Amino acid sequence: MLYKAAFKTPIGTLGLLANKEQLLKLSFKGLKDITEEAKEDKSRFKLLFRELDEYFAGEREQFSVDYLVDTSPFAARVYKEMVKIPYGTTMSYSELARKSGRKLAYRAVGTTCGKNPLPLIIPCHRVTAVNGLGGFGGGLDTKRFLLNLETN
Repeated sequence: MLYKAAFKTPIGTLGLLANKEQLLKLSFKGLKDITEEAKEDKSRFKLLFRELDEYFAGEREQFSVDYLVDTSPFAARVYKEMVKIPYGTTMSYSELARKSGRKLAYRAVGTTCGKNPLPLIIPCHRVTAVNGLGGFGGGLDTKRFLLNLETN
């Protein structure tokens, strides 16, 4: 059984998808991007709603919700390292590639960031280009907002 819910934030309405135990997807496009057949149930996401409220209030630096990402071994290593990037700091694509065991795979790291099914939870907004922001699936204004939130 899958569950979905929408959640309003300062960066827009997020779409959420989960099974009984784990968060599977977080979308910046609201429920429009949740195409899986799922029961709408806000109570399933009570913990995540609280943690998102705390995050946007500047009171939470990491999330405790259990999640599942079905991906390649390389992408799994990238996501594992990405979660370690401290709140309020950034890391370059090339540094993340090095920490993920493939120092020349910075473009693949960028692709992995772009495919991140759980932005915010797996903080891809903290990954930047050596000489600028780089890209972001939620848009550069959202990336700037999140980085600003975390540094102020």
